[in-house]
Amino acid sequence: AEVHLRFLLNPVGFETEDGSSLSHVTCERTRLVGDAGSQSAEGTGEMETIKAQLALVSIGYKGVAIPGTEEWYDEKRGVLTNTNGLIEGSKENLGGLYVSGWLKRGPSGIIGTNIADAKDTVASILQAVKSSSVDPKKGSKSVYETLKDKGLNPVDWVAYRRIDTEERNPIRKRSEFQPREKITSLEEQLKVAFSN
Repeated sequence: AEVHLRFLLNPVGFETEDGSSLSHVTCERTRLVGDAGSQSAEGTGEMETIKAQLALVSIGYKGVAIPGTEEWYDEKRGVLTNTNGLIEGSKENLGGLYVSGWLKRGPSGIIGTNIADAKDTVASILQAVKSSSVDPKKGSKSVYETLKDKGLNPVDWVAYRRIDTEERNPIRKRSEFQPREKITSLEEQLKVAFSN
């Protein structure tokens, strides 16, 4: 058996010859653009087909726009456009909206990357509060009450713990080695969160 590592290719299609098993992966050739240290891959339009019987997903999932943030969503990168976590243009409309994680930078990195990323966003929030460009509110209780006043049912810590417990349930897992099986459906998340 041989393993070939190919770089600067983006899988865009998985094909079958018999209708039931993988036979080919179609990839778009990419090139790196941008300054060293902050480059990203950009499609060239050139396609290549590779014979394959197995494909493994080994990268994070592309972010999707949260309702109400569509104007700041970059469809190609799967991120909300931002500077150090502050969503560009949101100060005028919302007084400041912040983002962290994959929705901030795209599906890359590890848990440690998310921690550094979150610290960067928090630093932006603290700087905005310090400079009085953001009006600090009373805290999470005020946010919770505001959402309830708008007829929304926010997920509090107790409800989140129900989701966390369900995701860690051994019955959900596809393998005994995985720590959890994420609930990806918002409808199912809310059903679990508000069950008793």
